[in-house]
Amino acid sequence: METPEAPVLDLLDDAFERLCAQPLALVLEPAPLFTLFDRLADPALLADVNDAVIVPARDRAIARASKSSVTHRAWLPDDVAQRIVERASRPKPLPRKMVDELVASERVRDGVKATLTEALTSFVQKASSGGGAAAAGAGMLRGALSFGAKAAGKMLGGVGEEIQRQLLERVGDFVDGAMANVQQRIAERLKSDDTAKALGKRVGAAVQKALDETEAAGAKRTARVAWADVDAAVPDVIAHNLRRPELRDAIADEISQLRAEHGDVTVGSLLDVLGVRDLAKGEWRRIGSVVMQGSAWVRSA
Repeated sequence: METPEAPVLDLLDDAFERLCAQPLALVLEPAPLFTLFDRLADPALLADVNDAVIVPARDRAIARASKSSVTHRAWLPDDVAQRIVERASRPKPLPRKMVDELVASERVRDGVKATLTEALTSFVQKASSGGGAAAAGAGMLRGALSFGAKAAGKMLGGVGEEIQRQLLERVGDFVDGAMANVQQRIAERLKSDDTAKALGKRVGAAVQKALDETEAAGAKRTARVAWADVDAAVPDVIAHNLRRPELRDAIADEISQLRAEHGDVTVGSLLDVLGVRDLAKGEWRRIGSVVMQGSAWVRSA
């Protein structure tokens, strides 16, 4: 590249110093931003930008990560990673209102009722058929009554069938009466400190596992995302939000706050605070000298 002409550099330096002397209020104007929003709020344009820039960059990032043995933890300082895991492992109480609404819902009630009914019905059927402890009790009863084995068996079998029938008729009533107590016990369990601690441990373990996972494993999962569906929806979602009055009002309000609090600060002062004034000036010169090389513009006396 040719050495920039001295008059061009003089002009660029003068322009840079003039820019640095301007207050931030000069650039903190919502109107130009909203004009840009209006231009960008075109799904077709956003789709073109997505296809030309975002999709290729995303595909390259996934391809690079798929060959990496580096873990996700490498993106964080060790102390930050430890704090994240520690915070994630803290007890996580479930919202009491959410638990009460969930336990009282028809879906949960029906599920619990069906489970209790099935369990009690199965228990009655097995117990009254002579299995397990019932068989031992029947044997003792047969010996005590001194009936013949066959007669005793018929008698006890008949008694068992009647008992079974009566118990089965009572299962539904018992379950209906017990449901309120069962639901209360479930809610108490979900809202307990033990449940909060258990949830915290599980979340902490999941975060720990995610940090120790390699970028290649993460890329494998990312590659399974239905990106075609995402890319088809993103332009419309962005365009929709760029038009939303609520978003525009919020941005305008934030810009007004920035103007009120920092509008008097000069561009140069901000660059000095950030420690990038020399870097900004160097880039200004580098790009400006290419743009203005050979022009007739010179710095006026």
